[in-house]
Amino acid sequence: MARVSWDEYYLELARTTSTRATCSRRKHGAVIVHGRRIVSTGYNGGPSGYPHCEDGGCPRAVSDAPQGHDYERCIAIHAEANALLFSSPEEREGSSLYCTGAPCFGCAKLIANSGIGEVVAAGGRYDGWIEVRDFLRSCGVRVRLLDGLEGVPSLDLT
Repeated sequence: MARVSWDEYYLELARTTSTRATCSRRKHGAVIVHGRRIVSTGYNGGPSGYPHCEDGGCPRAVSDAPQGHDYERCIAIHAEANALLFSSPEEREGSSLYCTGAPCFGCAKLIANSGIGEVVAAGGRYDGWIEVRDFLRSCGVRVRLLDGLEGVPSLDLT
């Protein structure tokens, strides 16, 4: 069996981290790596001390709105944001953030201002992703979405 690449290794760690997520809609994980050292991990879920989504803390879970249409009421902190919160500025400077899906615009703003030098995601494109990618790039953040499109390899984490 061949040894996995560093991208595969860190994205698999992000996938494993996502198994701790408490969001009832999506489970994402993120890992921040500086050099070859794991600095921080994060998964999506409610703030510390607040009931988890799966325990009734999510107002979207009881909403009559169709899935995905009540995003403003989401209490979850995204995986990327949690990974950033649990790392220091010195640890983040020039680091890579590996995540199980392409970051949203809100997380992209945090990433762009955090010192992260690169985002590596496994799939998870959505409407508006190109604008988010271009925003990150314009802020000097390298972006690789490993989904087999745009000439990059595909890494399936399922």
